[in-house]
Amino acid sequence: MEDSNKKKYLAKIKKLMRLAENTSSPAEAANALSKAQAFMREHGLSESEVVLSDVSTSESKNSPSDAEKIPRYMGWLAATIEKAFAVKCILGWRLTPSLTRKRVVKFYGLDGRDVAAAYIFDVLTRQIRQARKDFQSQQCERLSPKRKALLADQFCEGWASGAYHAVQALVISEEQQSEMSAYSEKLKDDGMREAKSRKANNSDKPSMAAILGYREGMQAKVFHGVDGSSNSPALIGLEE
Repeated sequence: MEDSNKKKYLAKIKKLMRLAENTSSPAEAANALSKAQAFMREHGLSESEVVLSDVSTSESKNSPSDAEKIPRYMGWLAATIEKAFAVKCILGWRLTPSLTRKRVVKFYGLDGRDVAAAYIFDVLTRQIRQARKDFQSQQCERLSPKRKALLADQFCEGWASGAYHAVQALVISEEQQSEMSAYSEKLKDDGMREAKSRKANNSDKPSMAAILGYREGMQAKVFHGVDGSSNSPALIGLEE
C-alpha cells in the first residue's frame, strides 16, 4: 500500500474511532466502530498501527559528543528538549561518506513537534559547543589540557542543567500521553535499550565551572505559540 493511501485510510479509521468514543448514542458508536474495524480488515491495518499513526520521528544533524558512553550533559540537553516539546528521544548513529559513525538524537512525538525538537536540539548543540570553547579560552587558558577538559565538562553539565530548569514543560492531553506511552512500549518490544552516560569527574562537588555554566544555561528561554497556548510548539533561544 502506498504511504499516501495508507495515511488516508488511517485518518479515516481514527476519525471513526474518535466518533465511537465521543458520541452519546450507543447505536452511532457501534456503527462507527464496526466501520472502523471493517476498514482495518480491508486494508490490512492493525489497531496498533492506527493508534500510533500520528507519532512521527525526526533526527538531529549533530550532537555534542560522538562517544559510545555519552557525557551526562548531552543527556540533560535531550531531556530539556523532551520537557519543552513533550517528545521523547532515542540515541542512534549515522554513517558519514567516509564511513565513520556520528551520533544523532532521534525525537518522536505528535503534531510534528519532533521536527521542531530535532532542530532546536541542533541549536542547543551549537550553543553549548561555543559556550564550552569560550569558557576554555577565557577561564582555563593556562591550565593543562587534561585539567581544561575536566573543567569544561563540569561547565557543560552546569550549562545543560541551567537550560533544563529554565524551560517550561509543555503539557499535552491524556490521550496524547497514552499514544506516546504506547509508542515507547513498542520501541522497547523492538529491542530499544537505554544508552549509558558518564558524568564529569568530580562533578558531584561544588565547582565554579559548573556554577558559571548553570548561570549561562539559565538564560535559555522557551516561547510558546503567539496565542499563549501551552499546546503550541516551543522555540528555545538565548537572551542576548
